[in-house]
Amino acid sequence: MELWQLREFTILAKHLNFTETAKHLFLTQSVLTRHIAALEHELGIELFIRNKRSVHLTANGKVLLAEAEALLTSHAQLIQKIRLHASGKVGQLRIGYLAAASEQFLVPFGTHFHSVYPGIEIHLFAYEDIPMIMTALQNNEVDICITLSLALYESSGLNWKKLYQDSTSAVVPSNHPLAGEQSIDAKILADQPFLLLSRITTPQGFNHNLKICKSRGFIPHIISEIPNTLSLLLRLGMDTGVTLLPRHTEVYASPLVSYVNLSGEDCFFDVIFAWKKGNSNPVLTTFLNEFEKASPSFAKPC
Repeated sequence: MELWQLREFTILAKHLNFTETAKHLFLTQSVLTRHIAALEHELGIELFIRNKRSVHLTANGKVLLAEAEALLTSHAQLIQKIRLHASGKVGQLRIGYLAAASEQFLVPFGTHFHSVYPGIEIHLFAYEDIPMIMTALQNNEVDICITLSLALYESSGLNWKKLYQDSTSAVVPSNHPLAGEQSIDAKILADQPFLLLSRITTPQGFNHNLKICKSRGFIPHIISEIPNTLSLLLRLGMDTGVTLLPRHTEVYASPLVSYVNLSGEDCFFDVIFAWKKGNSNPVLTTFLNEFEKASPSFAKPC
């Protein structure tokens, strides 16, 4: 039993007239009659009572009509759902993000995106550091992530798009002599004790900071490596050391520390969207296209 047979049957059940139904289906009456007879033969039941004056559904025909209509409706809905999904207008998108880097962008853009595409579900996953979020991306746990361009140096098979430019800042205790400066050259930190994010938990950030120092002629005197940003900022508020952190992490800072801009092009990097080449989720394309259109309003630095 094929769907086309059920369609012909339901239309005949509606009209209860072979001539009108045949015209509606662009068939000859004899062809329609053969089709219905073949369906009855396949099912082993009589679907219509026919005489010269009228056509009526049998009890079995009424049962089949109810089920056929439900099946055809379900089939049409399935096709529509598949086409909508293929168009990228419905579906799901899993986004991994580094919280501090994403905070001022993700909520307003996510709200905007949902208003434009209410049929798309956004699932958000927060990660503490670059290695964790890039592992999630490579393992297909997320479709796209908000991370730092520093992550690209050790990753392959990715596409990426810039969200905004950020920079590395010196962070010092609020009572430090440099706390009131607007901008400094990192070389004046050469004799300072450093607290840095751990090279184990954040190797990209550690190497970036080390490169900044080395390019200015010194290797930092590291007195401690801290596993995460919140702990580092807390520790810095209790110590006399200094550190280097992305400017966007200032959202976590207390009044006990001060952020000071560093001069030099090598102190800049980008906050980016990154996704795997070959990702076949059509919603991802919709998301990126909408970001491209709306980015002047949303992709601004923290």
